Amino acid sequence: MSIDSPKPDGQQFSDATLVELISCGSVPAFAALFARTSAAARAELVARLPDAGRADEILAASYVEVWWLAGCHRAPEVDVTTWITGIVRRRAAELPTWEGPRPSYAELEFAAILRRSVDRDDITASARAGSPDR
Repeated sequence: MSIDSPKPDGQQFSDATLVELISCGSVPAFAALFARTSAAARAELVARLPDAGRADEILAASYVEVWWLAGCHRAPEVDVTTWITGIVRRRAAELPTWEGPRPSYAELEFAAILRRSVDRDDITASARAGSPDR
């Protein structure tokens, strides 16, 4: 099965098939799924976040997560759009409110992986401590 067949826009494939193709690294399948589902995912964010820029960041990060987790979506009874909007809702809910300069989404993700609060000084100090120059 390949998305590079007659209709490269992916219209001949179900969402579940596109996810399967994405799990094998198909960029055209990813683009087709994004085109098909991103309006619903963005609507979830617009309803929850007043900051359009932040909504776009979360939307992009959510679809990166879709790319990486496509091989894990093995529940055919769960609609793909529902799965994606669930990722979007979780990411929006995890977004803390900040006073002062807002950390980047990468800083938030890094802190979440380490199960730490976002502290730029702590991240920088940890990086320096682990540097091969020391």
